[in-house]
Amino acid sequence: MNGAETSNTAESGSYVGVQAGQVHNSHIYVVGPDDPPEHDYEVGRRYLAGGVPSKAREHLEKAYARGFDRPELHFHRALAILSKRSHRDLTHEERAVLEDLSAVTASTGRNTWERGLDTVFALLSCVDGSGGDVEAAMAALKALPTAQRDLILRHLDLVLSGGMKQSVWHQVRENAEKERFSNGRLDRVWSYFEAEPAGARAGSPQPPSTGRQDLFIGLPLAVATLVPVVVMARLSLAQESLVALLACLGLPVLLPAAGWYVTAWHHRHRRRRALERAYGYGWSPSPPPKGGFADQVERKFDHYFAKYAPDPLTRNAWLDRTRGVRRALRDEVVRVYRESGIGADRVTWLIRFLVRDVRRRLQEGQPVEPHEVHRVDPAVMARCTVLCLAAATAMAAVAAIAFQQAPFSTAACLVLTAVTARFSVPLWLKIHSERRRFTEESQEHSATKAAREAEYHRWKSKLNSLRPEEKEMEAWLNADKTLILAETLKSHRLAWREVVAHAFLPTPKRPCESAHVSKGPWRYSRYEVRVFLVTGEGVREATVVLDFLRSRWRVTSRKNYRFDALSSVHVEIASTRRYTLNITLNNGPSESIVVSEAPNLDAPPDEELQSDAPDINLETAGFSHTLRVLEGIAAEGKPWFGRAGDPHSGDSPGASTAA
Repeated sequence: MNGAETSNTAESGSYVGVQAGQVHNSHIYVVGPDDPPEHDYEVGRRYLAGGVPSKAREHLEKAYARGFDRPELHFHRALAILSKRSHRDLTHEERAVLEDLSAVTASTGRNTWERGLDTVFALLSCVDGSGGDVEAAMAALKALPTAQRDLILRHLDLVLSGGMKQSVWHQVRENAEKERFSNGRLDRVWSYFEAEPAGARAGSPQPPSTGRQDLFIGLPLAVATLVPVVVMARLSLAQESLVALLACLGLPVLLPAAGWYVTAWHHRHRRRRALERAYGYGWSPSPPPKGGFADQVERKFDHYFAKYAPDPLTRNAWLDRTRGVRRALRDEVVRVYRESGIGADRVTWLIRFLVRDVRRRLQEGQPVEPHEVHRVDPAVMARCTVLCLAAATAMAAVAAIAFQQAPFSTAACLVLTAVTARFSVPLWLKIHSERRRFTEESQEHSATKAAREAEYHRWKSKLNSLRPEEKEMEAWLNADKTLILAETLKSHRLAWREVVAHAFLPTPKRPCESAHVSKGPWRYSRYEVRVFLVTGEGVREATVVLDFLRSRWRVTSRKNYRFDALSSVHVEIASTRRYTLNITLNNGPSESIVVSEAPNLDAPPDEELQSDAPDINLETAGFSHTLRVLEGIAAEGKPWFGRAGDPHSGDSPGASTAA
C-alpha cells in the first residue's frame, strides 16, 4: 500500500530482478519446552495446512507421544503421511504406521474425525491391492462433512487413482474456483512479499558549531567594540548640542534594533545556503556505487517521484523541479539507516511517505525550494535597511561631533571600533545563527519524527492486518495448481481414467519477489509450474508461468514423449541452498530445472540454524514424488508403474527419494 488512498503496491508488469528474500518473524511454527502437547498438535496442523507434511508429522507424533490421543490427531497424522505423495511413495515404516492408525477406526464412537479416518483407509484399500470397494469408499467420502472431505481431497490428491479422481473431479475443481480468490486474495497477497518495515528515524540536528571558547573570545571583542562608541558619545555630549543629544539617545535604540534584523536576515541566508548545499545546487555530486544501499535508495526515490507525479503529462517538469529535494531526502535516508544493516526494501514505506509529503506540500503551495523555505520577508529587509542607515547616520553624527572635541581620541576610537567589529560582528552573528538553527532543527526533528512514527505504525498495522497466513498462501497456490491441471487435461483431451500418475513441479520464475515466515517454506510472486501426466502410452508435460499475485497464468510449452524417450534423470546439488533437476531425452538436449534456491539474504541467527530449510522447500514443491515418477520412467519405463505399485515388491519406495 502506497498511501491512505491506495490498496496495492503491486505494479503491472514490474518485478525485481535480484531481490533479496523477505523473512517475516513469526511464532506460528514455534513450540516452547513448557507448552502443552495440544500446542504441538496445533503447530502440526499449521505445517500441514502450509504444505510441509514432514514437519507436520514431526509435531503430530510428538503430541501423540506426550499423551495427546484424540481422533482429530490421528486423522491429521494419516494426512501428514499421505500428503503430496502417492501410495507407491510410502516407505515400509510409513505403511506400518498407517496399519497402526487403522486400528483406531475400531473405536465404537463415531464422530466426524473418526468417520474421516475411516474414509481415508477405505480409499487406501482401493489402491493398495487389498481389494477395497471403490463405490463404497467414494460414497463415504461424499457423505463426509465439508471440512473433513475437503482435507481428504486436498491431501490425498496423489493417492486417488484416475478412476476415483474422475468421480470427485468436479468437486475438486469447484473447490479450487472458490478458493482461488477467497479471503480477498487480490487485495492482500501482495502484503506477504512486503518487507518488515524498519523503525521510524529522522536525521538528528548537528550541535551548534560554536561553543564556550567562542563566547570567551566574543565577549572581549564586543566590549572592545562598544567601549569606543561610548567614549565617542561622551565626547559628543560635551558639545551640549541638540544634534549630539539626539544622536546619543538614538544609538542605544537603533543599534540593537538594527542588530536584531541583521541577525535574522543573516540567519535566513545561512540556512538557505545550507539547504542549497544539501540539494546539490552549485556542484555536481557523484552518483553512489552501483548496487549499494545508497544506489537502491536513490532508485526507489526516482521510481516513486515518477509514480506520484501530480499530473502524468507534466511528469518531466515535476522531476526537474524536485531534483534537489529528492537528493536531500535520499541523503538523509542513507545517512540514518546505512550503518544499521537495514536493506532498502525495509525503508520503502518511508520513501513513499516522503514523496507523498513533497507532493502534498507543493499542491498546497507550501515552500520546498531553499529560497522559498528560508525566504526573508521583504518587510524585514526594508526595516533592516532603514534601521541600519539610521544607526549609521547617528554613529556618523556622534563621531563628527566628538572629532571636533578630541580629534586624536575620536580617530583612535574609530580605528579600534572598526578593527574589533571586523571580528566581533561575524562571530556574534554565527553564534546567534547556530543557536537559533539548533533550536529550529530540534523542533523540526521532533515534528518529523512524530509524523514518521505515525506513518510507520499505520503501515505496520496495515501489513499485519492484510498479510495472509501460511494456510491461505498454500490454499491459493493449490487452487491455482488445480485449475492449471484442469486446463492441461482439457488441452490434451484426457480424462482421469486415462491418467496413471501425475506430478507437479512448481519452481520460482525469476525475476520475482520472495518471502517466507521463520521456519516456513519460501513463497514466490511468480512460479514456473510443470505438470506431468503419465498415461498408458507416454508422458504429457506442460509448462505454465503463474503470476501468483494476480492468479493468472499462461502456457509456455507442451511436450509429449514415450516412456523410452526419457533417457536419464538426475539431481545436481550445488550447495545446501540450490537443487537442480536435469532431464535428458533421447531426441533432444537435457533440460535443467532449478527446483529450490533460497534467495540471498542476511538471515537472522535462527534462520542460519534451520538446516532443514532446503528439505522444507523441496517438500513444498512436491519434489520427491515428481522425482520418483521421472526416475521410474527413465529407469524401467512403463513396467515400473505396475511393479512400484505393489507394496510387497522388492522396490523400496524410499530409495528414489533418498537419491
